[in-house]
Amino acid sequence: MSQGDAITTSHSDGTEKRHDSTTNILSDVPPQTEDVKSSSSKKKRSTYRHTFPVHTKTLPSPLSKEAPPESYRGFVNLGMLLLFGNNIRLIIENYQKYGFLLSIPGSNVSKQDWILAGLTHAILPLHVIVAYQLEQWASRKAKGFRKRLADQKENPTTKDDEDKKAVPAGDKVRGGKKDKKNLTLEEQIKENRKTVGWLHFANVSLILGWPSFMSYFVIFHPFLAMGCLMTSLILFLKMVSFALVNQDLRYAYIQDTPATEQSSPHLTKVHNDTITTTNTTSDGATTTTTLTTTTTVVKTITVKKDAEKHGGAYQYEVHYPQNITPGNIGYFYLAPTLCYQPSYPRSTVFRPSFFFKRVLEIVTCLGMMYFLIEQYATPTLQNSVRAFDELAFGRLLERVLKLSTTSVIIWLLMFYTFFHAFFNALAEVLYFGDRRFYLSWWNATSVGMYWKTWNSPVYTFFKRHVYLPMITSGHSALTASVVIFTISALLHEVLIGIPTKMIYGYAFAGMFFQIPLIALTAPLEKWRGTGSGLGNMIFWVSFTILGQPACALLYYYHWTKRSMNA
Repeated sequence: MSQGDAITTSHSDGTEKRHDSTTNILSDVPPQTEDVKSSSSKKKRSTYRHTFPVHTKTLPSPLSKEAPPESYRGFVNLGMLLLFGNNIRLIIENYQKYGFLLSIPGSNVSKQDWILAGLTHAILPLHVIVAYQLEQWASRKAKGFRKRLADQKENPTTKDDEDKKAVPAGDKVRGGKKDKKNLTLEEQIKENRKTVGWLHFANVSLILGWPSFMSYFVIFHPFLAMGCLMTSLILFLKMVSFALVNQDLRYAYIQDTPATEQSSPHLTKVHNDTITTTNTTSDGATTTTTLTTTTTVVKTITVKKDAEKHGGAYQYEVHYPQNITPGNIGYFYLAPTLCYQPSYPRSTVFRPSFFFKRVLEIVTCLGMMYFLIEQYATPTLQNSVRAFDELAFGRLLERVLKLSTTSVIIWLLMFYTFFHAFFNALAEVLYFGDRRFYLSWWNATSVGMYWKTWNSPVYTFFKRHVYLPMITSGHSALTASVVIFTISALLHEVLIGIPTKMIYGYAFAGMFFQIPLIALTAPLEKWRGTGSGLGNMIFWVSFTILGQPACALLYYYHWTKRSMNA
């Protein structure tokens, strides 16, 4: 057909309609509105053209390093689904292999162990009474010293007369020491301070000594013994803080000097401690947050007095010696903190719904921990004994990696149970205001940052009573850190080695060698920055994926062999 030919279309009624073949389907002239409306049978003609540009500027691929921040929520959802599916498979596999292994909690513990553990816990509050009576006696002595010093300041001749009476002419020193009756007032104050200090030392030593003896020689079940030692260790640190703080308060009271002036060189270091953490938002952007102790406030909690009202440092509402009361030390005994203060920031409202939610979380998490230990961790540990005997390193690595999944979940549940649910429930009952029990340790980009953020009560205790006193005395930061980790390593060995009756040094080594691990990961944080994902992965692998399961396997193997040889 030629270009000028016409096309005719025959209709069923016999009529013909002629179309001009020169009419272009893709005509630049759009159809008229009236033509469209005139007949619904006519086909609508598009004016679309395939000629507009789609590549208009240079852009990187979304997964490239130079690409702008992108949300990876879909990958996170996929990972969660894969993890869920894999865990379902493990549950089915575990049930097919071992069946249902759970029993009534505590049913395998002897009645004697329950009684002895209860007796050990019941004796611990007696040490609190001893510490209170000791400080009450010391406060009475302090009142007398304060009055005598005030008299000396008002009448300087009184001091000269007392000095003459204290050391009469021709009096000789006996055995290299002066007779206590002949000491000057300043010397009497120092002597009294030493006496109170040694009595406190004896008291806190018994706090650890008695439960350690019971846990090693008398109580057989390791978890019950570990519970006794954990409780005694917490009380040990509390009473150390109680003794040290009241020692300084007592001295400031005798000298009629505010305690804050005595501690002014390092007061700002305690209250203005800043920790930088990094967080990744849902759109992939990384934000850096600096947490300051004086500005960290728990939401919905109204605090009576805070740092901003007092120029950056919290001011005590109770002063020495009014703080030496049964109620004061009893509150500290129950409070979720290891650092003693005459008073604390307090909340004003008790929230029943908040409290019961935390209690429900405690019960749920404890049940999940028990299920995971009995149903999953125990069979894995039992199957690792033969691999240890044969020194099959491939199988041992497989056991460690298999146990790591369970141990990480148990450890996270333990953290949430105690540091969030239990501490917040206890704080709600006691109206305890400062609830910064932990910071965002899960974003730690180095081992050092982890130890600063995961356990705020312990970190604050060692910084307040060990690190800063050593720094202000002229010691280096490295020396102070070594001392702190050595003390922590010893306490970990006590907490784990004594209940298991295996003082082999594994727990000590695990804590002490955190020092070189911190030194190795610190340059990485400087090189990659505080938001380094690489540093965060190194922390997770070294601490939770390999470290904890390996220690658990070692202790279980030795426990099994010792039980078989007994």
